[in-house]
Amino acid sequence: MPTSGIINGTLLRIYMGGVAIGHATSCTLDMTRETRETLTKDAPGGGWATAEVGRKSATLSTDGLFSFDTTNKKFSDLFTAFDNGTLLLLKFATSVQGDTYWQGSGYITALNLNTPVEDNSSYSATFTVTGAVTQGTNS
Repeated sequence: MPTSGIINGTLLRIYMGGVAIGHATSCTLDMTRETRETLTKDAPGGGWATAEVGRKSATLSTDGLFSFDTTNKKFSDLFTAFDNGTLLLLKFATSVQGDTYWQGSGYITALNLNTPVEDNSSYSATFTVTGAVTQGTNS
């Protein structure tokens, strides 16, 4: 049964090749659509710009706590994909049957490891989607 009501953010994860990214503390799907200006000298408008829609793009990002022993995707998996320039199948989803998900293919374009004194070590990763983001339903 699909999740109902306001979705608890803890349920949503980024999956890399079908496996969740481990110890994530947040994740974001950011989709944008550019516009192109269509104002001409022939179109009066009192100085107001006019536009049409243009291309779309998307990024996914995640932050998490650094650990060597997660059974999910860990920092070393992210590093290997980053280092090799691997095209990844990415899914932004819950694990609940019937819930909507969004997926696309992308590359890791930023990867950070933060290790402050006497505090949790953490990581962040940004994935740039290449091609379309599609929407489906968990089965």
